[in-house]
Amino acid sequence: MSPAVRRRLTSIIAVAGTLSAVTGGVVAVLGGGAGPAIGLPVSGHLGAAVLAHSAGSAQRTLASAAHPLPGPAGSATRPASRAQATVPASRPPVVDGVRRYNVGSAHSPRLAKALSHRGQANPAGRRPADAGARGIDVADHQHPDGAAIDWAKVARAGYKFAFVKVSEGDYYVNPYAATDLAQAAAAGLYVTPYHFAVPNVSGGASQADYAVTQTRAAAGGRTLPPALDIEYNPYGATCYGLSPAHMVSWISAYVATVDRLTGQLPVIYTTTGWWHRCTGDSGAFGADPLWIAAWGSSPDPLPSGWQRWTFWQYTSNGHVPGIKGPVDVSYFRRADVQLLSPGGQTSAAGAAVRLRIRSLSTAGQPPAFTAAGLPPGLSISHNGLITGTIAASAAGQYTVTVQATTPAGRVAAVQFSWTVTGSSSPSPSPSPSPSPSGSSSPSGSPSPSGSSSPSATP
Repeated sequence: MSPAVRRRLTSIIAVAGTLSAVTGGVVAVLGGGAGPAIGLPVSGHLGAAVLAHSAGSAQRTLASAAHPLPGPAGSATRPASRAQATVPASRPPVVDGVRRYNVGSAHSPRLAKALSHRGQANPAGRRPADAGARGIDVADHQHPDGAAIDWAKVARAGYKFAFVKVSEGDYYVNPYAATDLAQAAAAGLYVTPYHFAVPNVSGGASQADYAVTQTRAAAGGRTLPPALDIEYNPYGATCYGLSPAHMVSWISAYVATVDRLTGQLPVIYTTTGWWHRCTGDSGAFGADPLWIAAWGSSPDPLPSGWQRWTFWQYTSNGHVPGIKGPVDVSYFRRADVQLLSPGGQTSAAGAAVRLRIRSLSTAGQPPAFTAAGLPPGLSISHNGLITGTIAASAAGQYTVTVQATTPAGRVAAVQFSWTVTGSSSPSPSPSPSPSPSGSSSPSGSPSPSGSSSPSATP
């Protein structure tokens, strides 16, 4: 038996021993789900907290260990087809002989420590001029001893959005993610699921598919584009043993796969220092919204390729009502815009439709909307309301692209599918409709009111 196979076997035995101690049983979930996922969830279930290897998947893993995928030194990857083993953060999984102790954390220990030196406000106690609404990001660790987050309190404290860690590598799913995404959205926050990348355990396309698979439920009206957390390695070499060229290739594969599966480019979370060192300061990803982690009174300088940030995480030491212990806090950039996917739509030919495309925008004025690819008979208003009656002969599949432009010239787009059935008896579209107010102007706080732009002031 080769050393590589022996190490892999040791990892499987360790995981099996851990899983045997988990109460309540385990649920097997396989990565690599088929079919496009349009949008991301604000409701539904990611499944049980624990994903286990079956005996058959263990055999497949042993077989794959004897034939690892090619890659640079220290970055051998595993096939995407293997079953994914996940355990609660209190029982870290062992993968490739490494105990993944950081799975329950929002970000790497190095970054959390650096950001902890910054309080909830800048040293002068003033909000930066280009900073808009505030939001948080959470993971398993924000649930000490199983404590729930009181998302209603978070919303009442003025926070407008929440990033929720859903997955890490190809071996972990946050057991609280589904509940946090659903409850945060129900409380009126905009939500984003994010994935912590571990590029030396599998390829970018494989991890993107894994991350989207864990959040494949239909999108709701308060879901922002998914996010990729690509930063310091908690488990070894800073750049995961990858060269800058290989790291750029990995990120490119991840971004392309998320775009294909969801119709949205992912938000990229990183730091300027890590990006410069590990990607060679690549400028290839400027089309993706940037979620920059930086301490001090400004996030500048930004990584190459980005002229502005969309989200700025400025502390890991925030104290937020409804959450026990410190939490990460970020700003959303004033005058920027992010569209929320409405998810795949299904309507009958001849049906009347009323569908609001929502956005997170902290500009003083709402963005202007345009759309392409709508089923015949439908149109979109300047403020993002799709209305009309689908033509009787319009049965088929449509790929709809909606674009929003702020008064400052910031542009965002979202793509989703629309299936029109050939029913001869028209019925109301299942598309969600806005509240009777139908307002597109900023409101005092985000709520299911149909407002397309929350206020910039928490």
